[in-house]
Amino acid sequence: MKDIFRLAFSLLFSPRETWQRLLYSKVTKRFIFSYVFTLASIGPVLSFFSMYILENISLQKTLVYCVVTFVLDILSVYIYGVLIKSFDRGINYETALKISAFGSTGIWLSDIVDIYQYLRPLSIFGFFYSMYLMYIVFREILKKDFRYIIFMLAVFSVLYGLNSLIAESIVQNPIIKKVVV
Repeated sequence: MKDIFRLAFSLLFSPRETWQRLLYSKVTKRFIFSYVFTLASIGPVLSFFSMYILENISLQKTLVYCVVTFVLDILSVYIYGVLIKSFDRGINYETALKISAFGSTGIWLSDIVDIYQYLRPLSIFGFFYSMYLMYIVFREILKKDFRYIIFMLAVFSVLYGLNSLIAESIVQNPIIKKVVV
């Protein structure tokens, strides 16, 4: 666990050096998935606390929201990794998975604002930092051309937006409301 947070803060404070080390060293899939599961759980855990304890939202609705957001975060990492690999045959799946998983660090760390739901709009800064992390790896480390970078950042943005929309729409769905209320 300590290694996971050390890596996350290293990506925040020295992203270029950390990306160099990550991309050209052997990082096990087990560590990558531990990293993803640990950091992706920050938002749902803090949302649970905020929604259920502070805002008195029903336990069922809170659990549905937390589980859906967690699953969608994991799924987004997988999908983005597959898309990176499919759009660039020169990148192997392990590298694509690293980019997708470690590039999402800013988003997950910014989920700390989920402890108080009214601060959630501030998490957009985490999204922008994740975009910056992706830019660094694509442009400065992998030396990709600008059109490729813009395209991959647009794909990342669409996935992030869909993730948010799907999570919110599931929770706001009238059928779900009837089932969990």
